[in-house]
Amino acid sequence: MEDQTDVVPELPSEWEAEWPAPADLNVGPAERIGSAAGGALLLVWGLRRGGLLGDLAAAAAAGLFWRAATGRCPVKQAVTPSPLERRIAREQGWISAAAATHAIVIDRPREEIYRFWRDFSNLPRFMQHIVNIDVITDMRSRWTVKAPFGKTVEWIAHVVEDIPNERIAWEAEATADIPNTGWVEFRDTADGKGTTVRAMIAYQPPLGQAGRVAARLSRENPSRQMAEDLRHLKLYLEAGAAAARTAGEPPAPTSGETAPGTT
Repeated sequence: MEDQTDVVPELPSEWEAEWPAPADLNVGPAERIGSAAGGALLLVWGLRRGGLLGDLAAAAAAGLFWRAATGRCPVKQAVTPSPLERRIAREQGWISAAAATHAIVIDRPREEIYRFWRDFSNLPRFMQHIVNIDVITDMRSRWTVKAPFGKTVEWIAHVVEDIPNERIAWEAEATADIPNTGWVEFRDTADGKGTTVRAMIAYQPPLGQAGRVAARLSRENPSRQMAEDLRHLKLYLEAGAAAARTAGEPPAPTSGETAPGTT
């Protein structure tokens, strides 16, 4: 099967209302015109001025030209909460929310992927920021997660929705140091050969809006982490299934076992 790691999956219609496009435009027509005009002025001034200041002006002009041409501004995106983040903060009663959604196509049946994810002790296998998850009961689990400066934080999460082979939702209990919530959904692809996995994770940043902006601009960007985690899930399940087929063994990894073909 063709590698679909970087393919943006075709989403079911009921997902489209909340699903942000991978490259959302956040600079309006008037701002784009203004950016182009400002870039032109800076470029002309830089060329006339010359020297270090001229080079800096030319670099700034290039940034404005890029902003005008693409309609995107990373700084504005980091500073402005998304509609999803505003809605989650309002519903959860948080000061602010940092949220990320991502989807990926995995060449495995959705029943198998649901079963693997439903055992929360499997999540550290592909989520890099999770140190460990201890399953307390079928509905509650204790999460240990990496934090800045080599620290870790813990909380107990409970399942708030469980639709077999379709959706799992969970949230941290009220005593959590970092309030958070998340869900994952599984849908068959249009050709019936794989599964579209869409996930969302949100949390209340410790420093409010400042913490959300800092996370967006840092290596701890939630969107980047989510994309990497789902990529690791895809590789883990598909590599294990391929190795199992070669060996003639059942393909689905189970809790406490290493997926075939992985170390």
